[in-house]
Amino acid sequence: MQKFEEKLAVLCNLLQRHASVNVVVGAQTMLASDLGIDSAQLMEVLLEVEDEFDVSIPLNVLPNVVTVNDLMVELDKLLGASA
Repeated sequence: MQKFEEKLAVLCNLLQRHASVNVVVGAQTMLASDLGIDSAQLMEVLLEVEDEFDVSIPLNVLPNVVTVNDLMVELDKLLGASA
């Protein structure tokens, strides 16, 4: 099983594709303000994340997600529950 930091790196790489040219995605990158992801794009991004990590992300966790790290924490909980 991958460590948290390894999964975070995978997530950052995935999100980097959605970032502006001058933004480097890291743990503290804010999804909305730093990446400029709106609600429609967020759904597309979440589908990619679900495919990458083979998990289903319930929409009720989204209010807790502001940064990339927040998203990884929620993913880690889901991945631990499915293991």
